[in-house]
Amino acid sequence: MMAGRNDPKDAWLLDAEVRTKIEEIKGRWEVSLVFINTTDPNQLLVRKIGDYRSKQLAEIYARNMQKTAAKDIRGTQKVDKSAYNFNNN
Repeated sequence: MMAGRNDPKDAWLLDAEVRTKIEEIKGRWEVSLVFINTTDPNQLLVRKIGDYRSKQLAEIYARNMQKTAAKDIRGTQKVDKSAYNFNNN
């Protein structure tokens, strides 16, 4: 069951680092946004945002969506890469 939009448990998403994931699935390039909790990097949320006929189109769309999703007046949030183990499989 998915939590509501105003659920306090989801407040971490406001400060999350946003990354993109691009993978080929059945001849299409699927783009997902990965939200990583900056205080607990083991907490992730992955959301598929679209699929494209070419890797280049997927990369363009992913960059644009990442910039939009990561907008924050404090700057881009970052997680120490050694703080988590994110497996693309």
